[in-house]
Amino acid sequence: MKLGKVEWQRTFFKTYFEKRSTAHLLVNFNRIWILHIALFYFYTAFNSPKVYAPHNKLLPSAPMTWSATALGGAVSTGIMILATLAEFSYIPTTWNNASHLTTRLIFLLVILALTAGPTFYIALVDGRTASTNSQIPLIIGIVQFFVSVVATLAFGIIPSGRMFGDRVAGKSRKYMASQTFTASYPSLPRSARAASIVMWLLIFGCKFTESYFFLTSSFSSPIAVMARTKVQGCNDKIFGNSLCTNQVPFALTIMYVMDLILFFLDTYLWYIIWVVIFSIGRSFSLGLSIWTPWKDIYTRLPKRVYAKLLATAEMEVKYKPKVC
Repeated sequence: MKLGKVEWQRTFFKTYFEKRSTAHLLVNFNRIWILHIALFYFYTAFNSPKVYAPHNKLLPSAPMTWSATALGGAVSTGIMILATLAEFSYIPTTWNNASHLTTRLIFLLVILALTAGPTFYIALVDGRTASTNSQIPLIIGIVQFFVSVVATLAFGIIPSGRMFGDRVAGKSRKYMASQTFTASYPSLPRSARAASIVMWLLIFGCKFTESYFFLTSSFSSPIAVMARTKVQGCNDKIFGNSLCTNQVPFALTIMYVMDLILFFLDTYLWYIIWVVIFSIGRSFSLGLSIWTPWKDIYTRLPKRVYAKLLATAEMEVKYKPKVC
């Protein structure tokens, strides 16, 4: 009888628009992109020194190597910024919603300045006589690298909605309705959660180790040869020599993209391997044999249902199996 007196606009407020678009690939899967693209950049930048070396030198300086590799943190921060901007289109622009995203966006811009800004300074002072005797560029490059690693790991592990505290899971009565109706997730038992964490640590640990040695480290020799190679003495009737002279850089770019695709596929490979191992362990822990054919399991199912549910000792009337 009192429902007509409830002030619904104050009880609930809309937090999301129900629409689907390709921007969901950024909003929902930003951690997948970070753990692959940013880590691939870290690996590849370290193994591609000739790409960013000065033209009069074969290899870059130590500060420039640290700083160029550290730009992987700027890559992960850029992905987070794009995901945050895309998320603005999915929420009503009220203060309750926009304040949280605006705070996150400002924080991400500060992180972007910390992970990308030092590279411009090191590029300006790199090679000067005063800077060659100074350790300041090297210290800045090392600090930038470790800030980038910490930022990438944080962005890859922590869900973006929980970076500044989980509003829904908090104790504030303001979000109690949303917590009850829209964010009521069952929590995993401690053993299942520990098994999930261990499985994903093994998957990504094996993936990152194997990908470094067999994808990016082995790719360093072709990069060293192709980074500065130009085709000479070629000409075309329509394009002149603008395309054919850059044939090697074009081929190197395609190889980079293909290496990134293989970097993604490696995750799936190790996922399949460790899921099989965990499934076998789970089967034995439950007392099931992995060699039992699925056909036998399904054909025995009616008999098991009869024995466990329909013909128990507590029942007064016993039904025959054929009737059941």
